[in-house]
Amino acid sequence: MSEAPTGPTRTERAVNGVLLPGFESSVGSSGGDSVGGSGGGSGSAVPAWLADAARAGLAGVVYFARNTPDVPTTAALSAALHAISPDLVIAVDEEGGDVSRLEAADGSSLPGAAALGELPSAISLDAGRALGRVLAATGIDLLLGPVLDVVSEPDNPVIGVRAFGTTPDAVARHGIAFARGVRSAGVGVCGKHFPGHGATTVDSHVGLPVVDEPLDVVRERDLVPFARALCPEGRAGADQTRVDQAGADQSRVDQSRLDAVMTAHVLFPAVGPAPASVEPAATRLLRDLGHDGPIITDALDMGALRELTGSVGEAAVRAIEAGADLLCLGLDPGLYTESYDALSRAVASGRVRVERLEESGARTRAMVAAVRDRRAAAGAVTDAAVARQALAELAELGAGIADAVVRVSGTGLVPLGPDAAPDVVDLRVRLDHAAGRKARHVQTAIAAQWPGARMFPEADPPGGSSQGPGQDDDGLPVLIARFTRYGVSADLDRIGTERGAEFPGGPPAEDPASAPRRAEPLVVITREPVPGSVERARLERLWAVRPDLVVVHTGLPGPVGDWFGTLSGGGPAVVVACGTGRANAAAAVVRLSGRGSEK
Repeated sequence: MSEAPTGPTRTERAVNGVLLPGFESSVGSSGGDSVGGSGGGSGSAVPAWLADAARAGLAGVVYFARNTPDVPTTAALSAALHAISPDLVIAVDEEGGDVSRLEAADGSSLPGAAALGELPSAISLDAGRALGRVLAATGIDLLLGPVLDVVSEPDNPVIGVRAFGTTPDAVARHGIAFARGVRSAGVGVCGKHFPGHGATTVDSHVGLPVVDEPLDVVRERDLVPFARALCPEGRAGADQTRVDQAGADQSRVDQSRLDAVMTAHVLFPAVGPAPASVEPAATRLLRDLGHDGPIITDALDMGALRELTGSVGEAAVRAIEAGADLLCLGLDPGLYTESYDALSRAVASGRVRVERLEESGARTRAMVAAVRDRRAAAGAVTDAAVARQALAELAELGAGIADAVVRVSGTGLVPLGPDAAPDVVDLRVRLDHAAGRKARHVQTAIAAQWPGARMFPEADPPGGSSQGPGQDDDGLPVLIARFTRYGVSADLDRIGTERGAEFPGGPPAEDPASAPRRAEPLVVITREPVPGSVERARLERLWAVRPDLVVVHTGLPGPVGDWFGTLSGGGPAVVVACGTGRANAAAAVVRLSGRGSEK
């Protein structure tokens, strides 16, 4: 007689119950080492290791852009995963604007938080509801958003336009409205990045940020949006009546505006000696604010924890010891294996109690149950056709929002004519790790409007370096020479320093063959031209020889006057795009062509 098959052990289920890995899914595949799925679209496949883990109690997964090439494929993949494990949490970073997974290839239809923050918070409610309908139709359970960081540091390399604003009140109002909109569509929300990532000058993807300020400053600035979003009663501003009315019919059990909270890999010495994601005092602080749902870490394979913990496995154990409930992991299945093995060893050695893991699992199951009830109440279904329609409605709303906020600032803009062939120089230095790459949606929109446009650099250099041909300091003189109204000088090292200065050594005017060509319009793309920065220095050098250039600024809208108005002569015309999403880029092109009203 053969032995009866055995299921996962208590420890195996408990360990799986705190893991939230990413994964590589194959599109249109069936069989082999994967599990086929259904649900519409072109079909997707779940890796065998992930299917096994899901059957053994895996808490959930995080979608990355590789999993979501289009909404039908996303819906099919979600259906396949939920068929294996109905209680599996499917989460995604879909903020709109600069950070999109569902529309990573072409750019988001929805302008990001910075754009929404320029309008009444009721618009954020509409945006959240429209995005929530797309998420619900693609089978996604939990949005890893809204971003509740208050951007108090203009030179912030990772948050910037991902935030709703620079004041606690603005971030709280818009964040609460956006979260309520998403929830009304039947999807859960996860506020991030607690206790706050807005005062940092280091990107936690690559290093450890430190916010060395007194706790009272942190409470009055960074914690306010989280505290208000977790408060059952909340607070309403003058333009938030509609927002509160929309949430009035929610049950008492469903009053909290956040289903989960994500902790940041940011060190707050006033809170504790370790980054918040592995700091017990940060967990206690969050619980004291009233959060009783799951605490989710930011991805444990990010650079901020690498030197501190030595391995992702050790980071996983320390996060659990600190009170986290769900551990975010990257795409590599090795990260899941490493974390699973490290937690299993920690249970075996007594370092982590299995009951502790089960407590986290219970919080996650309670969240899943609440989201499932909300989804049913909203009548949401996972369906490719519904997802396409929802995405079209999101695009219509997003275009209107972008048209309302993208504006021209500074001196009068000379519109680019229909036959223009602009030169476009991307001066952005730092790679956008949150978005996965340095978005080129502005270049794409310009090239579609003006096919003769030339891009410098032509593409992101291999390896994600910020320096491409003509972008490094050695190559910049050559780049500048190309864009002067006098053509390329024979003496590339002798750059004029006055605005519009002629290059010495230029070709004689009487030589027709070497006469300077007519200069095409010059469009410069910026994100963080902070005085003293590399980006600012390069902008100043181009501005010195091309005072007719126009800027498309994709960074924070607030400091535009300080950053550009302080250039000699009052600075250039600036199209303030409030981000780099597709909707932002399309509206920026409208402004470049002189269409639309200046705001």
